[in-house]
Amino acid sequence: MKSKKVNDLEIALAQIGKKFDLLIVNSIATHKGRLGFNQLLKSIPSLNPRTLSTRLKDLEKNKIITKSLIMGTPVKTEYALTPKGRKLTPIIKELKLWVK
Repeated sequence: MKSKKVNDLEIALAQIGKKFDLLIVNSIATHKGRLGFNQLLKSIPSLNPRTLSTRLKDLEKNKIITKSLIMGTPVKTEYALTPKGRKLTPIIKELKLWVK
């Protein structure tokens, strides 16, 4: 039985191809590179908290973003792009130009 050959585009889409992934990356990139959970929710009005939480976990697992805890009262969570995630910003810019 032949095994399916996975191409590079399929690998990329598995990491960033779900709904809201690029919107989340774009929001973090355009807001000085760090955003909290509620700031992300406000920046993408069509996104609900449960979906955001799931997408953030997947992006973190794929090393696109990092999660930092800021100690205080209350404890805050911030998300930032990794070097791998920052490499997506020119691609996102090109997609925006393509749409126009």
